[in-house]
Amino acid sequence: MRYLTRLFLVTAVLTIFASCVEQNDSSATFTQGVSFEMSDHDFSQYFTDSLMFVKTFSLDQLIYFNASCDGSNEGFKGGSKISALKGGKDTPEDLSVFASADEGAGYSSSLYYLAFLQTAHMPDSDISLELAQYKQAESKIIGFVLCNSLYNSRLVEQGLVAPGDYLRLKVELYRSGSLVSTFSKDLVDYTGAELMALNEWTEWDISEEGSKNGVALGTFDSIKFRLEVKGNNLKPCFCMDNFFVQCSVTY
Repeated sequence: MRYLTRLFLVTAVLTIFASCVEQNDSSATFTQGVSFEMSDHDFSQYFTDSLMFVKTFSLDQLIYFNASCDGSNEGFKGGSKISALKGGKDTPEDLSVFASADEGAGYSSSLYYLAFLQTAHMPDSDISLELAQYKQAESKIIGFVLCNSLYNSRLVEQGLVAPGDYLRLKVELYRSGSLVSTFSKDLVDYTGAELMALNEWTEWDISEEGSKNGVALGTFDSIKFRLEVKGNNLKPCFCMDNFFVQCSVTY
């Protein structure tokens, strides 16, 4: 968990060269992270109601976040949006799906983060890595920060989540179309005696979890998010910030 905190980004994208596989200029191992900050980029033309989406979006030409839509940035159908919405009582219900439950907007009160909505019309992958630019490449997930949407946190606060209800996020890692490994985390869980909800930004160190549970991370080139919902009111959505992967490449 603490690893993600140490790697927290204050700029849009930071590449940290952790070590070199060989002492030359053709191979390297590095950690790449995305915090979705837009301070160094002008995407204002794409924002409406503090939300932006494009079919394929990247700040570093390596990690891409995808949406299903008409054209490049019209007619959103499902997947990812970049959000600058701050959670609050005045946020309309339709926008609350894309607002974080944290009133400070992004992680550590950052301005931007990713909001995800699962629908019947989804892109082929929700996150993809452009590894073809390298002669050889391996990548492993480190983790990210996540929390509930404002929509679902309101349901929790209003007592509209019933015993037995849950909202579970599954992160499926793929390599060349084949499933490598799966990790899951409950965003809302009322299957026990107490109701649990991630209504504050929470670090999820997937690499650490895999090591503890003996689950091989495996190298991947795409991710699919699967949201399992039990209950009549919860929506399949969540918010994410500070996404990190580790890459070993030859170029």
